[in-house]
Amino acid sequence: MQFLRLFSAFALLAALAAPTPADAACSDPSNLCVEPKAAKWEPDASLSAKQLKAKRKGASGTLSLKIEEGRGSVFVDGRFAGIAPLSSLELGPGKHDIQVRDGSKILAEGVITIPKGATVKATVRYP
Repeated sequence: MQFLRLFSAFALLAALAAPTPADAACSDPSNLCVEPKAAKWEPDASLSAKQLKAKRKGASGTLSLKIEEGRGSVFVDGRFAGIAPLSSLELGPGKHDIQVRDGSKILAEGVITIPKGATVKATVRYP
């Protein structure tokens, strides 16, 4: 009986210590991870002025962005979008410049692709 309790305690500790699927999936070295996989993240990329002005056709998508263990300023296509955590930020389909800052420190920057009508969740790991 004692062995069974000890085994159960070790099994519980191992389960708690093991990374969850969400943690394991968020291992991008750029510190930003996106879901679903249809949304693409290109770290350290940027869009040209012509690309930023391009008309977006199709149903808008939404972006929810959170920063693990903190807050930060979010800029989309060069404009202030708000303070993270953000939820349901409506964006046209296609590519968008994203920059997430904590004061003057850039936590993540690059280009995110929002699929038509999709809900995209982004998580920034605090370095």
